[in-house]
Amino acid sequence: APVTGARPSCPTPARSVLPGKRELKQFASMRVWIAVVAVLALVGHGTAARARAMQEADDELEGVWVTASAQTPKHLGDATHPSVRYSHDVVVWGDKMVVTHGYFYDRSQNKPSWRDDTWSFSLIPPHTWTPMIPIGGGDGVNVPHGRYGHVVALHGSDLYMHGGTDGGTRITHEHGFKMNMEFDDLWRLNLNDLKWELLLPKDNGHPYGPGKRYLHTAVTVGNHLWFYGGSNKSDLWAWHTEKESWHQIVPQPGDKWPGRRQGHASAALPERGGFVISGGTRWGFGSKALLDDLWVFKVETRKWEQLHQRAPAPVPRLYHKVASANGRLVLQGGSTSTPGMKCQEETWVYDTTTSQWEQLAAAPVAVYHHTLVAHEPTRTAFLFGGHKCGADQPHDPAYLNSVYKIRLPPAKPYEEPELR
Repeated sequence: APVTGARPSCPTPARSVLPGKRELKQFASMRVWIAVVAVLALVGHGTAARARAMQEADDELEGVWVTASAQTPKHLGDATHPSVRYSHDVVVWGDKMVVTHGYFYDRSQNKPSWRDDTWSFSLIPPHTWTPMIPIGGGDGVNVPHGRYGHVVALHGSDLYMHGGTDGGTRITHEHGFKMNMEFDDLWRLNLNDLKWELLLPKDNGHPYGPGKRYLHTAVTVGNHLWFYGGSNKSDLWAWHTEKESWHQIVPQPGDKWPGRRQGHASAALPERGGFVISGGTRWGFGSKALLDDLWVFKVETRKWEQLHQRAPAPVPRLYHKVASANGRLVLQGGSTSTPGMKCQEETWVYDTTTSQWEQLAAAPVAVYHHTLVAHEPTRTAFLFGGHKCGADQPHDPAYLNSVYKIRLPPAKPYEEPELR
């Protein structure tokens, strides 16, 4: 404020000076640095937000299942939740779980409901669902026919889907289920532009690939998608994502391999240089048809190796799921009986270094034909959907669209038992 009684001074007009080349260059450099600082601030804010979300995940009790997304009152879900389903499949895409297709029997309509929609689920808090492709694909959008028992695998931002069955609905337009109606198609969905594309093999590989099948497995290792078994088969196929061609890997005389099976589970196993398959069934009935073996396929040598399992270990089962994270293999659920399915809520973790199984807390639901993924940054496994092996009732739904999660405890060093 001016001093009372003081005469205000008039500033001397500044002489007009145009900036030279040096001043202009300095000004341009300053603008670049301001832009860089702004970008770093935004990136830092996003990184900090993600770190806070991961810290929330770290705060969850280790080894205890909690609800990440509750069951909806209606089977068809709503605008922010997918419908119930089982025998669907999922992939992990960054911090998201992407689910597509599947099946449930809609008792309100007294007919099967074959799903062909695609959703994503956030694997870091807050856990939310986001619709990606609606039922039917929307106006003018071509989507693979609804199915179950199919498999999906991720390479980059491309989701690949193969096989499955709709019980002949696409042909008969009837509600009953007919056998031997499997698909043999291979589709690719770019998760950025959300467009499905039917793939046909190039001339430099097998002319048609694995053929019709369902209840098989698919895993990505390197530039290949690896497909094993299904429909009681024992063959191994590779799809080269760059050459877009099929190749069959045939065991050499004297080689050991897992043999025919369906309803088994599979996951990539980088620590062993390939992927693992677990359990399943050889087409038959009773407990003798169920398997509890664990095999790893090493991509570089093209050889199978049966992994040792220290007792106690999971009992034989089918329609269970496995996922790998941080050198450990998580096994969850499935049925320990066929026919007359007996669902399990068991959760086991296998250490690939010590060959030791560790049983964790049971899941809130006993299910089969569900999905299981592991999110390595938060060391958390997520269980979605499935069937509870019982009759579907209004007060007790057998089909699920709930998501449960469990934070996996760190690996424990194996100690040899003392000899007595």
